[in-house]
Amino acid sequence: MLKNDMFDTYQKEALFYQSKMNTSSEYLPEILSVELSDDEIIILMKKYVSLERSNSDGELQKIINTLAKIHNDKIPEFLKKNRKEPLDKERVDYCLNGWRSVLNEHPKVFDEESLNPIAEKINEIICWHNNEDRVLIHGDFHWDNLLKTDDGRICVCDWQNVAIGGASEDLSFFMSRLGADGIQIDLDKILNMYTNAVKEISGKVINPELIKKHIAASNVITTFEFWHEFLHGNPEDRVKGIFDKLIKDFQTVNTSCTSSM
Repeated sequence: MLKNDMFDTYQKEALFYQSKMNTSSEYLPEILSVELSDDEIIILMKKYVSLERSNSDGELQKIINTLAKIHNDKIPEFLKKNRKEPLDKERVDYCLNGWRSVLNEHPKVFDEESLNPIAEKINEIICWHNNEDRVLIHGDFHWDNLLKTDDGRICVCDWQNVAIGGASEDLSFFMSRLGADGIQIDLDKILNMYTNAVKEISGKVINPELIKKHIAASNVITTFEFWHEFLHGNPEDRVKGIFDKLIKDFQTVNTSCTSSM
């Protein structure tokens, strides 16, 4: 009964759970059974409680440790190594006009001309961002998809968007959702937690400044392409917070990465 491509996304989630059922992936809920057919998907898993929101360093460290485990886990063979495709002119115009319509709901508040350089360079940013190291990513990593086990461990549900991508995509989305919910956390603190967790798990040393640039690029791409669809009718302050971050991140990517594009 699922419309459009929704069945395919749930099928991907089921295939992911199947691929991990007999592994020691601590970040997953306990999966009791998975059944797949051409028109039905049944996933039975243990019930957990949601993770309550907190900005304590201890809780954040546990979350970031969990994300680092995901990014350093083995990638299932069924996932395709897709990269973000450049946007065609029709899509760029759609996004640009969508943002203009949102800003026009608040007359004389925003400089919509500052969107033009983003529209002109969005595909250069996508191409540069595609050079980030590829890992297993959740694709929808935010607080509402975090669960707490009986022994205090964090596990992650809702894997419909699991993919091969850059670590910055999960980090950027996590920070963006927190910001949209009014929770501000220092990015450098998160990156320090993340790079330390990755080094402890795999021994790999990651440059946090490079991740920061890719996070900025990821935010520019996602915000420009999608956020205008959710901001109609929103108060000025909420629009301003997201719009100002879009402009700031574009400046970071544009000045830091132009020589690499």
